[in-house]
Amino acid sequence: MYAEIIASGTELLMGEIQDTNSSFLASHLPALGLEVRQATLVGDDLEHYTEVLERAWKRTPFTFTTGGLGPTVDDVSREAIAKVFQEEVHVDTQLLETLKTRFRERGTDMPPHNIKQAWLIPSAVGLPNRSGTAPGWWAEKNGHVIIALPGPPRELYDMWEHEVAPRLRERVHGSVVLTRTIKTLGLGEALVDEMAGPILKSKNPYVGIYARPDGIYLRVIARGTTREEASGLLRPVEEDLRHTFQANIWGIDDETPEESVGALLRQRGFTLATMESCTGGMLADTITNVSGSSHYFKGGIVSYTNELKVASGVPAELIERHGAVSSQVAEAMAAAARLRMGADFGIGITGVTGPDELEGKPPGTVFIGLAHAGGRESSQQRFPANNRTLVKRRAVTTALLALRRILNAAS
Repeated sequence: MYAEIIASGTELLMGEIQDTNSSFLASHLPALGLEVRQATLVGDDLEHYTEVLERAWKRTPFTFTTGGLGPTVDDVSREAIAKVFQEEVHVDTQLLETLKTRFRERGTDMPPHNIKQAWLIPSAVGLPNRSGTAPGWWAEKNGHVIIALPGPPRELYDMWEHEVAPRLRERVHGSVVLTRTIKTLGLGEALVDEMAGPILKSKNPYVGIYARPDGIYLRVIARGTTREEASGLLRPVEEDLRHTFQANIWGIDDETPEESVGALLRQRGFTLATMESCTGGMLADTITNVSGSSHYFKGGIVSYTNELKVASGVPAELIERHGAVSSQVAEAMAAAARLRMGADFGIGITGVTGPDELEGKPPGTVFIGLAHAGGRESSQQRFPANNRTLVKRRAVTTALLALRRILNAAS
């Protein structure tokens, strides 16, 4: 069974806010037997929104909208659904009382314009919002459903878990979709395509290749009438891919580099310290995003200037001889962090995020150093330099996966 997603908001079209809601829905719907065939971004223009929504509703059993449920004039999801269904909105007394109660709990009266969030149409029921004020809608007509979800991700995730997913489990029958994502590093997209070979021609399971900041992903999608059938189709393809790419696989499904490294460090009783320059603390921030990281992460130093590098233990003559952006300094940063904090492993990152070159090194050049009981090592990376944040993120990911490789080799 198929689904479509429509994410609304002019701020999405202008690139001011990234649409993470569509990705969330597209990754969770297959487990409930729904395959996303199309995802669309629309602005806050009611006429255009209605046209897009009507096409989706007529051709697809389930259409999900995100955003446009606020109280302002440019929040038009309710109006669009009402126009598609050719029904009039009315104020639902139960939704209104829930809204008033929510505001009273916050110690204030409900602003008059928020009454819009209590609107409903005859073919819709309200979906409670535990994290915000905007109720969702489950609207159904002629056997097709439109599910309107709030735009703030935290509200959408909560409504999905408590309201939408349970309804879909009861509603969707006769189709099971299972997915597996295999994450690789160190291979280009063309080489992955070549190595995967005939598997990519399979229709069920379908195998797709996706380039991501942390490597190349292979996504396997299997469909069956039962979970056992879908699993039986997925398993041999997954095994073939694992065998083909075994040396380059670093993660499966939702696993992240920081979670993978953290698990290895914790299992083996090792500790880690960091010293960063061009990444500006992003490495330490990423590591500490993992619950329980205090068991293995000693701490980090952001040595953005050469003076602080020297004060933190990097020899001044090394910087003078090789430059701050060099493999020698990256290794020295890793060793200094390890020594100063008494850790088993140290990571050092230095580089040029752009837009200008530094010390004759072009933007996107990054050196990653690693220090451990067995010595030091480093690698030079060259990332696309059109975005400073992306350069930093790729440097952090590469550093973590380099440490993961060492930890696995030591096992």
